[in-house]
Amino acid sequence: MKEFFSKNLRYIIIGVLFVILVVVVILFVNKKKTSDKIKDAATEELYQVDTGIEVPKDKYEVNAYPAVNTLLESYFNAIATGDADTVASLSNVLSDEERVRIQIQSKYFDNFSNYSVYTKVGPAPNSYLAMVTYDIKYAGVDTPTPAMSSVYVCTNETGALYINKSEPTEDEKAYFRALSIQDDVEKLSDEVETKYNEALESDDALAALMPTLKSQINQEVKDSLAAQQQADAEAAAAAEAEALRAAEEANAKTVRVTELVNIRSSASTEAESLGKATAGMEFTRYEVMDNGWSRIDYNGADAYIKSDYLEEVVEEVPEEGSTIGASGKVTVKENVNIRETASESGNKLGVAYRGEQFDFVELTDGWCKIVYDGKDAYVKADFVE
Repeated sequence: MKEFFSKNLRYIIIGVLFVILVVVVILFVNKKKTSDKIKDAATEELYQVDTGIEVPKDKYEVNAYPAVNTLLESYFNAIATGDADTVASLSNVLSDEERVRIQIQSKYFDNFSNYSVYTKVGPAPNSYLAMVTYDIKYAGVDTPTPAMSSVYVCTNETGALYINKSEPTEDEKAYFRALSIQDDVEKLSDEVETKYNEALESDDALAALMPTLKSQINQEVKDSLAAQQQADAEAAAAAEAEALRAAEEANAKTVRVTELVNIRSSASTEAESLGKATAGMEFTRYEVMDNGWSRIDYNGADAYIKSDYLEEVVEEVPEEGSTIGASGKVTVKENVNIRETASESGNKLGVAYRGEQFDFVELTDGWCKIVYDGKDAYVKADFVE
């Protein structure tokens, strides 16, 4: 026996190695079969998601529908040029964020070209899942960059095609997931990715651009939306302030100062004095405040005067049969003092003599406002007609 093993040791070792190799091959084949069965089971499970929609297993069609190709070329050319209005016209919805993104990212593109459209039947009647491959020519980069995008194309009630950008239902999501792992779709995606990597390796400018491009565009979109929101908020605030001012002016009253008083920047005696109001000066009052102050218009801005120093100007309607102001003028019946303000203590500007006529302005609290030497002045209403 020893002599047998001694003479045939080499052949025995070779035989043992061969048996081990056969065992390894059998194990590998069985493992692969098990793995394939698991993969097939997982794939079959996705196909059989309870969507109520049969997921087709046919290979995609290439450029099979001219109307679909025309729609998608117009859509992607509009994206390349930043024409958000055209994108919106070809889609059922377009959010503000998408509109801004289309406009911002277009500055990085020269053009899109070399379109191919791979279609599979979509979940809705007369719809397609379109996988579009194309080349992107980035600004300042020589090498075109291969890309692929998936688009859901539907048909509306009139028979026209459109890009469906609505949030998909759970059934639609399951349907699209099932299509995405089919062999032909995975192979197509891998081919585009390989060409993309080759383009990066062949062009240093492209390789330098791509790692940060997406985050840069995202930040620009974020900044633009924030600026737009700020502008919208400011416009809304301005419109609200204008409406409030219009309402205030509609309810505003004319008031007259009764004696010398400070005009303040806020409703406090400690506030900055903006000037002084003398007796007889009139202002538009917007608000009588509970703290004893009135908010008035002073040179086009809000200011404040103590309410005790103001009286409301009430326009008097001439009594029936009165001739005051009927012809736009008044005639003095008896000599009367002309005052700067509608008050016995107002500064005397002169004397109106019997028979003189003056331009009439209005009646106010028993006083007649007239034009005297080109300025407003007052005489007692009882002395004119």
